[in-house]
Amino acid sequence: MERTLTCVQDSPQQLAKHQSQKQEQADGLSVFRTPWRVRFARWRQLRRERYALQHLSDDLLKDIGISREAVRKEAKRPFWDDRGWRR
Repeated sequence: MERTLTCVQDSPQQLAKHQSQKQEQADGLSVFRTPWRVRFARWRQLRRERYALQHLSDDLLKDIGISREAVRKEAKRPFWDDRGWRR
């Protein structure tokens, strides 16, 4: 009895879809794998940074290229809203 082994290759679109699904699963799980102490420390840091931004003068904000409106918008975000972290 002869056995054969066949190899099925995915198309590039199928491969990309599979990789993106794996990445989404990994991204979703990474939040749960982050220890609570690390998340808590990050939330405190965000709160301090947003508070400090609110109290900068208009001249300093102009120097770093941030508008007062952008600062208001950032300050309104809740402490757990941490877009951009761990991308």
